Amino acid sequence: MVARWRRLRLRDVALFVAVAGLVAVLGVVIGRELGVGQQSGASVAPAQSDQSAPASPQQSEETTALTLTLSAREICETDRGRGYSGSELVYDDDGKAIGTRDISTGWDGVAEIPVRWEVTGGTAPYTLVIDNETRDGDGPYEGASGTASVSCAPNPGKVTYNDYDQHRWYQANPEIDSGPKTIRATVTDAKGVTAEASVGIYVILNVTADLYLGPDGTPVHHRFNKGRTYRINGFLMTFPSDAFSSSSTESDGGRNSFSIQFFS
Repeated sequence: MVARWRRLRLRDVALFVAVAGLVAVLGVVIGRELGVGQQSGASVAPAQSDQSAPASPQQSEETTALTLTLSAREICETDRGRGYSGSELVYDDDGKAIGTRDISTGWDGVAEIPVRWEVTGGTAPYTLVIDNETRDGDGPYEGASGTASVSCAPNPGKVTYNDYDQHRWYQANPEIDSGPKTIRATVTDAKGVTAEASVGIYVILNVTADLYLGPDGTPVHHRFNKGRTYRINGFLMTFPSDAFSSSSTESDGGRNSFSIQFFS
């Protein structure tokens, strides 16, 4: 009797579980039909937000801050500029040529120093102004990187370029002396955003003669500022910063020697 009762109970339990499972399935089906427990407009895989989406290279470039860096060697040695002159006709009030006159055609001979630029960020294309110029003898300053040939004159002033050569012609005598020079540059990107940078160099004036021609064409003795370094007849010389105010050099009878006069 006991064994039979247990068999009946197991069978009843199995029947109960089957009925309960059928009821659960029917409940789910009915609930879906009625819209119970569903999220309106939801998808199975949530869409990726814009913040988590990877940025394209163009987007990354546009959102990166514009920066400019300059690099150059520390020293630039240069001679003074050489002046050139020509002549032009002189006319009277009636338009008749009555003679000629000498005119300056420009100055050159000033050394130049390579300055490397690097641009990051912003939006290409880029244009640059380096040492108050937009170009050198090779062409305009453009692009994310490049090398500019910059004048070693502390204040180059207005310059021009001829098609047949690749160096500057100075419209006025570029006054040159030994001392520090700061080369400044500005880059502008396609959206008008700008960035600035600078690099410092030291200019050393090369002196090889007793005299040089001044701005008016008259011979002038070299004078050396205190605390500055010059190359005089091949020798590097730094003049005292507190003992003397100025000096000049003269050759000694045409031999390979020179003397320096100091003035208090």
